[in-house]
Amino acid sequence: MEQKERIIKILDLLDEKESLELADLVAYFGVSKDTARRDILKLVEQGLAERRRGGIALPRMQQKIKNYSERLIKNSQEKQRIAQQASHFIQDNQTVWLDVSTTVQLMEEHMTARNTMLVTNSLDNALAFSKHTEKIYVLGGFYHHGANILNGAGTIAQIHQFQFDVAFIGASGVDEQGIYYDSIDDIPLHQAIIQNAKTVYVLADQTKFHQTTNFKISWNGITGLITQTPISEKIVKQLEKQEIECIIGGIKK
Repeated sequence: MEQKERIIKILDLLDEKESLELADLVAYFGVSKDTARRDILKLVEQGLAERRRGGIALPRMQQKIKNYSERLIKNSQEKQRIAQQASHFIQDNQTVWLDVSTTVQLMEEHMTARNTMLVTNSLDNALAFSKHTEKIYVLGGFYHHGANILNGAGTIAQIHQFQFDVAFIGASGVDEQGIYYDSIDDIPLHQAIIQNAKTVYVLADQTKFHQTTNFKISWNGITGLITQTPISEKIVKQLEKQEIECIIGGIKK
């Protein structure tokens, strides 16, 4: 097998496994270590792979894109139903915040409201929703290439210049204590969104419940939780106590 053919096959294997050891290439192709090293060098020189201890892996950017795509597909039917329900809360002529969330992004497929101003810090959201409106405001800030978003103090300052009719936010986890995020940078961002929105809906699929991180905001200022998953009595009681709507499968509890 010529090197060109091996390179194509190695890329297929990387797409499946994300990383390969030198020994894997030697065994799979029945070639010498020197030949396998030359193949690795070729892939690295062309930017198709990155060196790892003892082998190669997909470039970090490509791994993150792949992981994001997998998240978008995982539980897609549930996410689609949540997105469809959430889209009903957008009315004509409203200013709407769209959070960095795979479920929020899926709202694009169900959106029917007209003449809306959409605001986001997600480039993926901007691209997806551009099919429906030209009035999309993308907030500036530091670019995080893995998530394809902009964030930072400048982003938060711009949020305070808006008054959102409705905001849709995602979460890394939720429980009766509050809403959790993976980064401390997410906390002031979401606090600013809530402060500057008339209504705020949290969109959460089954994978988010009772998942916690080190960074949390309270339920204060939240209008409703939209999900398709039956939730624990503890969460229901906390939401009722704070007069927060709990919308499960399109039905208010």
